[in-house]
Amino acid sequence: MRRSCWLLVVLGLVSAWPTLARAGTYADALSACLIRATTPADQKVVVRWAFATLALDPDVASMAAVSAAQRDAINQQAGTLVTNLLVQSCNQPVQQTLMFEGVAGAQAAFEAWARWALTQVAGKPQVQQGAGALLQYIDLGKLMSLVPLQGLSPTGSGTH
Repeated sequence: MRRSCWLLVVLGLVSAWPTLARAGTYADALSACLIRATTPADQKVVVRWAFATLALDPDVASMAAVSAAQRDAINQQAGTLVTNLLVQSCNQPVQQTLMFEGVAGAQAAFEAWARWALTQVAGKPQVQQGAGALLQYIDLGKLMSLVPLQGLSPTGSGTH
């Protein structure tokens, strides 16, 4: 039960990720290349960059202490990683995506890659345990009231 609730939370967060661009065949190939080429050490860089960047949001800035020097260092590491992925590891898929699907295709590929990197973190036991702590504050009784009764369509409005 806990695992399925956690999965729903992760899927909800991932689906909330901006979807400004739709992936095409070339963007799909590019995102697959980016994922294949990203090492576990690279994943750590991506997660650290995402955390340091999200910590700039005024709503959470007081909860994270990322110095300017730390942010600069992680930006340099992330910049080197992205450059290496694009220029060395996945240069042909990058060129094809830009040629046939434009910048929107490349953006879609990077969004898919970022979602993948962040869901890898979400699978770590410490993160799952932390996210699972939310369950103690969810009113399952109220959630159960949303489950449609047998014979009623969950998409029906109740009026005909």
